[in-house]
Amino acid sequence: MKNSISLINWLQLMVILLITNSCHQTKTAHANDFEQAARDKALEYFETFAERSDWDKFCSFYREDLHFKDITLQLDLDSLWKFKRFYKWDEEEDRFKKMYPEQKHLNLQSLVVEGNTVAGKGHLNPFYYDGALVNTEWGMEFTIWLRFDENLKIIEQIDWMEYDAVTLENTIKRCREKGVESIPDWLDLSKKD
Repeated sequence: MKNSISLINWLQLMVILLITNSCHQTKTAHANDFEQAARDKALEYFETFAERSDWDKFCSFYREDLHFKDITLQLDLDSLWKFKRFYKWDEEEDRFKKMYPEQKHLNLQSLVVEGNTVAGKGHLNPFYYDGALVNTEWGMEFTIWLRFDENLKIIEQIDWMEYDAVTLENTIKRCREKGVESIPDWLDLSKKD
């Protein structure tokens, strides 16, 4: 009788271990599938960003309640409409121009995925803004973190952009005079699109 009880206990333990292992494998497979989907969505996002021609497609990657931070500019925005007011490609008209039409606005050099977070690192290519050439004198490197929700919409974006000296000086001046929480004078957040 004692042997049959220990055999039953051993069999129960084996069944529990098999079920636990199966659940772990299922969770791991699901996590790997989601990470691959997040990677694919991020690559599509960066390709759209690099083309810099389809504003509506670019905005479609985001949720309405997006949280956006630009670390260098000390900017913290809590919605897609505020983000649109910050990026506003749709209002630039001829202010922004690539060196040539087929040029990519950015080159993505690396992409790291961990769960629902993707970090992309790369550099901007030279371009014209208001007729002035913006080039690599100041580096133009970036790191962008994207956090996706379960539907692969961006819920959070954190930018580390390498801006030119004038932009950095203006940011420091603004933060000293008005505080870190202040919004730049050029960013009109008074109305919704």
